[in-house]
Amino acid sequence: MTIAATATQTMAEEGQLTQTVRKFVAAQGAAMAAGIKQASDWEPVAAFIDVDNFKRVGAYLEELDWDAYKAFLTGWAGGGTQFEFTEFYVTEAGGAVFQEIEERHQHGEQFILKNVIAVYRFNDAGKIRHLDIYEQADDSGDWIKDAAKTAVE
Repeated sequence: MTIAATATQTMAEEGQLTQTVRKFVAAQGAAMAAGIKQASDWEPVAAFIDVDNFKRVGAYLEELDWDAYKAFLTGWAGGGTQFEFTEFYVTEAGGAVFQEIEERHQHGEQFILKNVIAVYRFNDAGKIRHLDIYEQADDSGDWIKDAAKTAVE
């Protein structure tokens, strides 16, 4: 895989922040594989997060701190949601990682396909302090919208 380093140059090796994103995503996958029953099941993911300053802005412009994000993830993953994605591009520049992916969500009989760009921003210690989600989808899935709404309330 080629990793973009600047607008005019690419590198064959991943940067430190990209490696953190990979570990964060792997930790999320491991938590889901273990089965999510409560918000504390996401704690292994916290190793990659600036939990005191974290903010996630989602596709519906919901703003979540770390505790609300765990609640959102619990609601999203609850009830048997199956999730997988394919990464198309990743760019690390200026203290941020831009990850372009295709997401596939299966919840009961409902299948959702989304194009997503996730923008990760980091603190000086290399922990994720901010995550923005931009998506394109015909249907985002009511259970995902409901999880976002519940987490904000």
